Amino acid sequence: MVEKLLNETHSLTRLNHVLKDYFATFNIHSFAFTYYVRHVKTGMKLKYNWVTEPLKSWHQYYLEQGYADVDRSLEYATQRALPFFWDVQQQLKVAKNAREKRMRQESIDYGIDKGLNLTLHTPDSGLAVLVLHQRQGESGLQQHQQKKLEWLGVMHCYCCQLHRFLNQDRMSSDIQLTKREYECLRLTKEGLRLEAIAQLLNITPRTVNFHLQNANKKWGVNNKYHAILKQFSS
Repeated sequence: MVEKLLNETHSLTRLNHVLKDYFATFNIHSFAFTYYVRHVKTGMKLKYNWVTEPLKSWHQYYLEQGYADVDRSLEYATQRALPFFWDVQQQLKVAKNAREKRMRQESIDYGIDKGLNLTLHTPDSGLAVLVLHQRQGESGLQQHQQKKLEWLGVMHCYCCQLHRFLNQDRMSSDIQLTKREYECLRLTKEGLRLEAIAQLLNITPRTVNFHLQNANKKWGVNNKYHAILKQFSS
């Protein structure tokens, strides 16, 4: 099952690859994922953004133009946190102003036909949005009524893993090892013993052990192998 594959990933790159392969089985190749966190002063702030290659240029243009401000389908989905299916031709007909009308027409010109917005409210008061696109001539969303709950479950699993990887990156940026501490951890990870590391770095085994103990303390663990897992897990 895809949930098992997502849970077994060890990197953000692999996580995204599994999600991309999963939706490709439904002939869905264009989708965008955005993750917002709530900031006390500035409101919702974009924390993570990933988009598949076929949609990359349109998604970047959408963000640059600030179209999220006039995208009522996005607003509807985020307010209700329910899957929301849309047809861009219908959206164009009911556009409320010139800017929204321009956005709809430009998306049609780009080749977008229909879409499904999936949203989740995260435990950190954030908001995750996955937008699946059906391009003109494609049929990936034909069974969205039967599949949307399954897709929402997969999205939930993806978000849990994403949150873990983002927290790992934050922790890694907060932990500042010295050059020697990092070298001692890296060489230990490569399988070298204290004496070999000491000889390679031209220091004593006791000094190597001192640097490893300091790395343990900074990572809040009791042994060098746990420190290695935390330092190099990403």
